[in-house]
Amino acid sequence: MLPAAFALVVNCAQAADFDLSAGTSATVGTRWTQTVFFDAAGDSREWHGLHWEPIASVGWIGSRDDPKDDLDHDVWIAGAGVRLVGWWRGAFVGFEGGWVNQRTDALSSHGQFISTLGWQGDHFVLMIRHISNGNLFGGRNLGETMLLAGLHF
Repeated sequence: MLPAAFALVVNCAQAADFDLSAGTSATVGTRWTQTVFFDAAGDSREWHGLHWEPIASVGWIGSRDDPKDDLDHDVWIAGAGVRLVGWWRGAFVGFEGGWVNQRTDALSSHGQFISTLGWQGDHFVLMIRHISNGNLFGGRNLGETMLLAGLHF
């Protein structure tokens, strides 16, 4: 999976769009932490009437002090996938495969799925993002759900 993600990142090296966003993430029990993401999107393409663009993401999710669950590690995640764009007034939806450097009770395997629903204007982006292994790879799989806002350039 990492070679495919790297190939997509190289494809996005001449990216058409970049997003730098920050916000807050929650896991089960509403335990909050800070998060920051950088997304790079390639040129939009069309396939059977759908407009999509390749996307690569790198993000950081902060640790939490929690005596009950294993959440006390900062986590870095890299992902690559597609974003469907141009379907309603700047709205988009994205799906990526991701890889985390640290496992926690929220992200209990290295392999993860990243799903995003968002809106982008000329210079602003707002996203709801969920990261989880879909309970395919075992572990507690509490997941991370975040609200991100940032700059689009």
